[in-house]
Amino acid sequence: MPDMISKHCIVHSYKTEKFKLSISDSIDLVNHKHWSSIVENHNVYLSKGYLKSLESTLQTIDFRYVLFYDITLSPVGVAVVQLHRFKSGEVDFHNLSNGFSDIVPFNILDKLESRVMLCGNAFSTGENGFLFCNSVPEKLAVENLIHALHRIRKDEKKSNDQVSLVLLKDFWPKSAEKILGFEEDRFQQIDIDVNMVLKMQPTWLTWDDYLSDLTTKFRTRVKGVYKKSAKVSSKSLSATEIEQYSKDINRLYTEVVSKAKFNLGTLKSATFQSFKQQLPDLFFLTAYFKNDEMIGFSTSFLDDQDLEANFVGIRYDLNNEFALYQRMLYDFVKRAIELRCSELQLGRTAEEIKSNLGAEPVKMKLLIKHRNAITNKLMKPFVEAIGPSTFAIRKPFKATVYEEWIP
Repeated sequence: MPDMISKHCIVHSYKTEKFKLSISDSIDLVNHKHWSSIVENHNVYLSKGYLKSLESTLQTIDFRYVLFYDITLSPVGVAVVQLHRFKSGEVDFHNLSNGFSDIVPFNILDKLESRVMLCGNAFSTGENGFLFCNSVPEKLAVENLIHALHRIRKDEKKSNDQVSLVLLKDFWPKSAEKILGFEEDRFQQIDIDVNMVLKMQPTWLTWDDYLSDLTTKFRTRVKGVYKKSAKVSSKSLSATEIEQYSKDINRLYTEVVSKAKFNLGTLKSATFQSFKQQLPDLFFLTAYFKNDEMIGFSTSFLDDQDLEANFVGIRYDLNNEFALYQRMLYDFVKRAIELRCSELQLGRTAEEIKSNLGAEPVKMKLLIKHRNAITNKLMKPFVEAIGPSTFAIRKPFKATVYEEWIP
């Protein structure tokens, strides 16, 4: 198929031994029927509404969308690639190299400050980069995805915008077979910080059901959080209200993001507003007010049967006084109960606090590869030295509950 060119977007088509690939740089150019036939309701982060929201509000990131077709030209898989560029100051490579100077020359780390191709999603945790039909063998899916990534890299090189680093994020423990397939293509795996996950129990029909399964100590702690935040009101905002409070949302979000050591990208209120417009029943932004002033917000997505907590914005000077962050976490539990979710995924950071809710750590892996084979080998000791943070695990439920629920 010849290239289809428009004013702003290009679609390329290639053919592999098994699958034909259609690679687009705009979600509007993707065949919606074919894309939806793969994604359906399986992954909100691969839905057209979600991807359109990112693409239309984040001009600093380039996107590529891949559709895989079998020999009968039936769609069998999709993939999303985000192309990021590290700006000076976003990563302190000199400090990052401390402790590794004996095994990794600094100039190797310095090369990381360049263009990065991410198969996955910089703004969510989990396997949100690709999806294939169940009929496609795992090995075949991986082989064709790797081929698609190579084609995208070659296209970027032709446009004089070469990709230095390729990342695939984030893999759950059950995906060992996928990881082995990528390692054959010289990808190296990194154990990254865990995802804190609360398994929702079918007996939790109400908030009181959840509280009754906690020990007295942790039930008292929950009540203390709501007592401290009693003067704080909360409200789930509509798309119009998100626009109304856009300045507050951006200010609070920036306060949190500015404390992060590393970010592949940042969102803004316009993105949240678009999420609510595109996915009104799947995206939630809860705002917290003190005397009519917004002092915090939280966001979450309903993905199939799971509630996934994403972003928060907080006035840190008021956080301790009103136990604001802890209030947000318990409110996530309330929403998960109301929606009859199977899991509440709370993501990374603040692991010990999240374990107070009953969340358990789930190991996650990231795959990484440098375009230069020699540099990729030299990076290996550094990659192997990276590990997840350590923290204490709390056990808030009664012993009888753990005996029944946790193997």
